[in-house]
Amino acid sequence: MNSKKPKRKKFTETKYKEMINKLRKNMPGTVIEKFSERIAVDILKGYEGFERIEKGPNFGGTPFDFFAFKQGAPYIIELKSSLGYFSVPGEAQKRRMKELLEKIPALKVALLQIALKKGEYRIFYHEDMKEFLFQDRRVPIEQIEEWIRERLND
Repeated sequence: MNSKKPKRKKFTETKYKEMINKLRKNMPGTVIEKFSERIAVDILKGYEGFERIEKGPNFGGTPFDFFAFKQGAPYIIELKSSLGYFSVPGEAQKRRMKELLEKIPALKVALLQIALKKGEYRIFYHEDMKEFLFQDRRVPIEQIEEWIRERLND
């Protein structure tokens, strides 16, 4: 693997300070992400050069939040935001993104991670996603299986 994880970048959080300060650790991730959609669009447009940004469809199981173009290429963009760290999509979501990429060859993918209280973001582009997120790192289920079997044998 020759590419590195993308560097953390700063965004101007001052215009969102009041909104960010209302967010609390105990809020569900979906609420935090909803609050950060406007910030995400600003980052995508103002810092990363995306155009024609629109919200993804509201179908169950849609594995991305935005659809946009960068330098003429179509992208599905997943947003993961939290108060102070970078989170990643779950296995099922990554699998569905990968499946879309296989079905629509012209499509590219990006993951936008935002750490709201730090005023930082990181964006994985298509090639980064292949190396860091689409590796087949299946979480072993043997421990879980053993745990269940122990309870069945009681």
